Amino acid sequence: MKRVTLNTPSAVSAMVAGIIVFGVLAVSALAADAAQGDAPASAGAAPGPDAGSGTERARQLVERRENDLAMELLLEVLEEDDGNADAHFLLAKVLLRKQEHDRAKHHAERAVELDGSVSEYHMWLARAYLAKATESGFINAFRYARKGKKSYERAVDLDSANVEARLELCMYLVAAPGLVGGSVEKGRDQAMIVEKQDSLYGSYAWARVSERDGDLEGAEAYLERAVRLDTTSTLYARYALGYFYERSGRLDEAGDIFRGIVADRPDEMTAVFQVGKISVMSERDLDEAEDCLKRYLQVEARPNAPSHAAAHWRLGMVYDLQARPELALEEMRRAVELAPDNRDFRKSLKEAEKNLEE
Repeated sequence: MKRVTLNTPSAVSAMVAGIIVFGVLAVSALAADAAQGDAPASAGAAPGPDAGSGTERARQLVERRENDLAMELLLEVLEEDDGNADAHFLLAKVLLRKQEHDRAKHHAERAVELDGSVSEYHMWLARAYLAKATESGFINAFRYARKGKKSYERAVDLDSANVEARLELCMYLVAAPGLVGGSVEKGRDQAMIVEKQDSLYGSYAWARVSERDGDLEGAEAYLERAVRLDTTSTLYARYALGYFYERSGRLDEAGDIFRGIVADRPDEMTAVFQVGKISVMSERDLDEAEDCLKRYLQVEARPNAPSHAAAHWRLGMVYDLQARPELALEEMRRAVELAPDNRDFRKSLKEAEKNLEE
């Protein structure tokens, strides 16, 4: 029986995914945003209470991650005053959390149009552009990537102390091809500045530079330092180390990291998904993989976490490896139902259909 295979991502998707993995763009940014007070403060932060009482109430809802209530209130605020830049900015953050990237981009662009002097507005606009790049075709992906870089640069120009924006610019420069403005040397320059501003963020920056240079031992050492330095509640440093092991093909060590996260926080569902994924990739512990992926499917996927479609896809691979073609086909069909435009899922479905015929 021919096994279901994975497709190789496009160069642009792989580049943007590499940025996401290291905690920039939506995944880490939104996780850090959820941990109030954990992220370094930026001198270029968005305006506060003077933006209006409705906007300030919405800001508090955003901080508490009450996204639906925040969105409802922000839409009311903007219906009365479409010129409220801070309301557009906050709505863009909520929409990125909800993975509504087109709408997020629109409101982030509107915020910058209304007030181009706020560093944080440009940083979140960059995140919206790169989020769009991940789901666009080749030409548009490059266009959004270039826009994202430009927005990061503007954010740093407006506020040199915005370490989040500088870190994400560093990651972009190191990961991106030259065609869209990537430059390892420029990324290295940014990493030196990030290190001076924040040693934890500097660890992430130098880990990415080291990995890009092929110095995997150095990258691992920086990520291990990040784990020691990270006192936030996001577990991000441990995730970053686990993803590094996964990318490096060290699946046993990756599995140990994610299992350790689950042991400490049983409800950390992204780690539960990763345990299942790693087991599939290593083609071992398939019963554990099945249990983890089924468990993941029992709860609502958080914004910017692996989708239920991805979990069904991985579960289909478990059944394929277990020589249970009927169940594999069922899961692949469900994945395509949930994400019909995903080419990897569609290809796996065709292969599962052929396997059953054989």
